[in-house]
Amino acid sequence: MEGIAVGKCIHLLSRIEDKALDRFWKDTSSGKYPIIDLQGNMSYSLSDQDGLLFVRNDFTASIYEEYEFVFGSLFLPDTVQELLSEDKVLLLMVYRKKTQNLLLSELDADTRYMIDLPHGLYFFFAFILDAGAEDLLDSKIYAVGLPCKENLNHPELENSYLEYPVDILEFVDLAPVDIKGGGPFYLNLIMIDAEKIPDCPTLFSEFLQEDEVLPSL
Repeated sequence: MEGIAVGKCIHLLSRIEDKALDRFWKDTSSGKYPIIDLQGNMSYSLSDQDGLLFVRNDFTASIYEEYEFVFGSLFLPDTVQELLSEDKVLLLMVYRKKTQNLLLSELDADTRYMIDLPHGLYFFFAFILDAGAEDLLDSKIYAVGLPCKENLNHPELENSYLEYPVDILEFVDLAPVDIKGGGPFYLNLIMIDAEKIPDCPTLFSEFLQEDEVLPSL
């Protein structure tokens, strides 16, 4: 399978200083919507009057690189909506392939997000995790979010075509997302019950041993 493994991204996260990662984890579920990068730098998302969550990023970019806005939303089937509760946290992971930059940010399941990214190839993942775990890497995985096929630059695309899928995994695209000129871009992430994904690790830390994105997809 082509592409960056979730496990490799989490390996990078595991190198962040423990104090910084602990601070990020404690700030989740507090209404602050924290963000952390590989250097352990913390920041927080901002919400505008329309409820759009602006996810700040500090990805390395030269002064000559152009940026594009990416507007993201989540599609949660009924089975996944049932997994959401006060003791769960929803996280977004964004990885830039060229520079190996990565950020982790808390999201709101009911709010669209926006992130300003320099041109390049990116991998996007989302997770619903057990917020009650003592630390992030020991948290149980309840759902995984993966990009939807053929939805970039088509904001009019509705989620209704997903109402009666034979297999929701058929709508997933594991290829890197090419953020280039012609934006803004629109990215839907489909949240999938982890129990529906063959061989999906139970704990966030178990992805550290995985060599593939999701081996049996």
